[in-house]
Amino acid sequence: MKVKFKFGIKSYSGTLDDLVYANYADRSVVVGRMLAENRELTEQNVTMGSRMSIISAVYGAASNDFKEDLAKYAKKMYKLKEFSKRIAGNSYSVFTKVIWNASKDTENPLDIDTLTVDDLEMGSLTQISDVKTIVENGYLPVVDGYETYQSSINA
Repeated sequence: MKVKFKFGIKSYSGTLDDLVYANYADRSVVVGRMLAENRELTEQNVTMGSRMSIISAVYGAASNDFKEDLAKYAKKMYKLKEFSKRIAGNSYSVFTKVIWNASKDTENPLDIDTLTVDDLEMGSLTQISDVKTIVENGYLPVVDGYETYQSSINA
């Protein structure tokens, strides 16, 4: 059976309606299989779900101007040679990449488990305060004109 997705979605990975979908063969094939009936959540599943909920909440509380800058940056980033074979992301996917990269920083790591919307409102997320700072801290690659994306993440 050949599956077609609506709204121009080229591939999908995840779970939907008791089926698990996965990308194969350089994202040109999507395979679906039945969800295992006796699956149990592992500690890693719970940790990842918790962290992604935190990232989602912080992104939701970020300023609209910051999200617009991130969307403009994302369009340029996915035109870079190193991203040319990947499915283009959006501002949320780039923000997720930023948070994970900031959490791996050796000098000033961002602790995802303790991250809150209050940190955003208090202005304590200085290492990701705007797209320009994010790029200069090495959490995202350099693109032309990144210096102009200076809208604050604070709402």
